[in-house]
Amino acid sequence: MPYTTLGPITLPTFTLLLALAVAAAAGLLLYRAPMRPAAAADCGLAALVGAAVGARAAHVLLNLDYFAGAPAEALRLSAGGLSWHGAVAGGLAGLGLGARWRGVDAAALFDRLALALPLAAFAVWWGCLGAACGYGVEVDTLARYPAWMVAELPDIYGLPAPRYRTQAFGMALSAALLALALLLAGRGWLRGRRFWLLLLLFSAGMFAIGFVRADHTPAAAGLRADQWLDLAFAALAAWRLARSLSTPARG
Repeated sequence: MPYTTLGPITLPTFTLLLALAVAAAAGLLLYRAPMRPAAAADCGLAALVGAAVGARAAHVLLNLDYFAGAPAEALRLSAGGLSWHGAVAGGLAGLGLGARWRGVDAAALFDRLALALPLAAFAVWWGCLGAACGYGVEVDTLARYPAWMVAELPDIYGLPAPRYRTQAFGMALSAALLALALLLAGRGWLRGRRFWLLLLLFSAGMFAIGFVRADHTPAAAGLRADQWLDLAFAALAAWRLARSLSTPARG
């Protein structure tokens, strides 16, 4: 796993990028928050804890065949292995609990989550490019494909082969959605609905990328387990978006 040195501190690059994304997301959550800064910070902390627990729990559930033989590994966050589905579900649950505890409206923070989602996703895919997680399916030769689609890349075991550039696909998807989120925020469009639109588009994009991923996960009916979750999250986001469009937007 690649490492980055900052003065006397050396960290895994993946961890550093994720930490920077979390810090940026926290800043977005607190910036001009429609509530007391302390209350917004507490909600953000609850969402962060929920996201971390959910991301690891979902990863363990998706890989029970491995963790059944090594249960102690399930709690070793330093060993890697996170699920974005679990992070979103846990983060939303944590945000809801934090909002109830602090007596604030969680929906008032959702527009900031719309910016945080693609930002965190970009950092994760960037980290995966160095850590070789989420690697692509092998192809027979690079000559038959355009350079933007395939490259000589390693798998999680460090074995190089011509593969689909899944990490680059994920970064491009995340960057495009971040640009969209910034446009919506700058124009003031779709207030209170941006998060569900971004989640719908991100889920659809991840579903498409799943067809060329080769990292291990259970499969059923020709789809990876994470693709079934992508479909479930897309359906949830579409339902919430449709429901919000039928009611007046929140200011």
